[in-house]
Amino acid sequence: MRDSGAVFTGRERTHCRSRPDPDASLAGLLSAKEAFIKALSSMGGAPACTFPEIEVGHGPAGQPRLRLHGQIARWCQERNIAAELSISHTGGMAGAVVVLLARPTTSGTTSGEHPS
Repeated sequence: MRDSGAVFTGRERTHCRSRPDPDASLAGLLSAKEAFIKALSSMGGAPACTFPEIEVGHGPAGQPRLRLHGQIARWCQERNIAAELSISHTGGMAGAVVVLLARPTTSGTTSGEHPS
């Protein structure tokens, strides 16, 4: 687990060190970050970001959650974009899927919709 902070945050490294197979866990987190970037790139206009700005945290039951930081967090918040994440790793392979969701706004429409 050699990372200077260019890819993983301190919390991510700490979490992975606590897992039975730290390298597999890191591979899963890297897959999640890449999946988020690929999903976001399909929307166009997203600002550039670094891997540490895309942090993978975990909910109370261990479910993976994306925590965004910096400009990418503001960009997604301004557009009411939420992300759901699934990570899997086994047998030396890791993969992740990110689904971007348009959260309802206070006016009842979703991001990108205009009231009639």
